[in-house]
Amino acid sequence: MAKKKTKNRDAGTWETKAVQNVNKDAVKNMLMEHIIPAIQEQWPASLPKNIKIQWDNARPHQIPKGQEFIDACHANGFNIEMVYQPAQSPDLNVLNLGLFEVIQSLQYQSFSNNLDDLNKEVTNAYNAFETKVNKYIWLTLQLIMIQILTKQGGNNFQPPHMKKKKLDRLGILPKHIHVSRELVHQVVTYLDTMFIPTTDATGEDAYMEVDAN
Repeated sequence: MAKKKTKNRDAGTWETKAVQNVNKDAVKNMLMEHIIPAIQEQWPASLPKNIKIQWDNARPHQIPKGQEFIDACHANGFNIEMVYQPAQSPDLNVLNLGLFEVIQSLQYQSFSNNLDDLNKEVTNAYNAFETKVNKYIWLTLQLIMIQILTKQGGNNFQPPHMKKKKLDRLGILPKHIHVSRELVHQVVTYLDTMFIPTTDATGEDAYMEVDAN
């Protein structure tokens, strides 16, 4: 809120200002003051209250500590947990597989001249997002996981497609993707070749990674 009157606006006018330093304190404040209260307010009463918030591995994204934050995550019967996406694995970022990509594509259809316009366009794009697309996103994530297993941890594959919308219209869209037992055995065998058994100082079994190069 503007404290002084200028030629461009009156005192008391709300102004949008960019946060210049998005550090761990700014992230904590966003969680405590906006994200967690919004989740608890809007969460459907019929759904379980065990919730995971996925983070990427940006440096400011550090899980806040302290009793105040813990209490906020467990208020009103909720169990809100912060989890990191797999490091150096952009293909497994479920947000980028769907929600962010759709919102960004819609937002790019118009050009913003200031922060207020940008906020408006992002909000409109978010509201235009079809929630039923979420089930397609989770299936895509499962398909990518299978591709990663097939490539023995590599990412040299094309994004998989299974014509999900068509299958959905026909009423035969699966909820889960089947993983063959043979593939699982192949992956386990491959992992066994990467580690050799050894013994640590306590005499307990341990494993040492083998350099594939």
